[in-house]
Amino acid sequence: MKNIINKSWMIVFVLLVFILVFGCSDSNKGKKESPSSAVSGSIAVGNAPNVAAGPGAPADTVVSVNGKILKKTELEDLVKDRLAMFKDKIPTDKQKEFRENTRKRLIDEFIMRTLLNDEMAKRKIEVTRQELKLTRDKAQASLPANKKLDEFLKENRISQEDIILGIKVEKFMNKEIGDKAKPTPKEINSFYKENKDKLFIKPESAHVRHILVSVNKDDTDKIKKEKKAKIENIRKQLLNGGDFAELARKNSDCPSKEAGGELNIQKGQTVKEFDEAVFLQEKNAIGPVVTTEFGYHVIQVLDRKPAKTIALNEVKDKISAFLEQQKRNKAFADIMKKLQQNAKIEIY
Repeated sequence: MKNIINKSWMIVFVLLVFILVFGCSDSNKGKKESPSSAVSGSIAVGNAPNVAAGPGAPADTVVSVNGKILKKTELEDLVKDRLAMFKDKIPTDKQKEFRENTRKRLIDEFIMRTLLNDEMAKRKIEVTRQELKLTRDKAQASLPANKKLDEFLKENRISQEDIILGIKVEKFMNKEIGDKAKPTPKEINSFYKENKDKLFIKPESAHVRHILVSVNKDDTDKIKKEKKAKIENIRKQLLNGGDFAELARKNSDCPSKEAGGELNIQKGQTVKEFDEAVFLQEKNAIGPVVTTEFGYHVIQVLDRKPAKTIALNEVKDKISAFLEQQKRNKAFADIMKKLQQNAKIEIY
């Protein structure tokens, strides 16, 4: 099912509390809104209400929120740190634009954090050690087994204070919204009907096995010719009754060789030449050699399953979670707007 996914608790938390640079990338434009893309309350500084340009700017102040200030030196240190996070991923000609966008987002983050911290203090919302431990344990459980939480937090510039703020905001949101964000059966059914042909189609799939003799970009014509001869010889052995799994284990350059060359794929999931062979080739036949950017393949299709519509009862819980998250995001954005309207924010 496309776009409706079970986001890990940690990612939802990060989106709820503040917007990291990589969470606001242009790659999200035009995509269907989902729990991972329904941004929860960024503040567009330039056009937001109640954000004024400060007349008599202190020498080292960028922004003031209810008297709390972000200094230019602090902002520049943060910008440098964010740039360092992405130093190998930003083309040279895009670095100036990235720097400016990062600067604006960091100001947004400062405003958002300050407004939230002030509101949580006003409402006397506290976090116990047990709540903090439970939150950290949940976050750790959502990460890969070989990834430590502190390492993840350090890499993504998430502090202990951010986590504590996140817990406070979650408690605050639960008090404010309660069960009001829960979607009704009618809303779930309507979403399913409206998106059945877009989100709830399981593509045609196939169970195949293949043997790959890989080709490297530096291979000479002579080496390519030798490799082509090798795959043709393997195919001849298969046609003469050779054991496919055994030949795959001995000759294939694909990691699937450990499983005798077997793969389960969906239509459109692999490169064009491989995909066309899998979904046009006769079942159980040893197909002709297929050339792709990876090299030379011999493919055998063991089974194919047609595309099908996923039933509502299979996805009802995921739809419910998705719609609930949308409502919570909307409620959070409305709260942030109200907090901003009642605050004194000055940009210098």
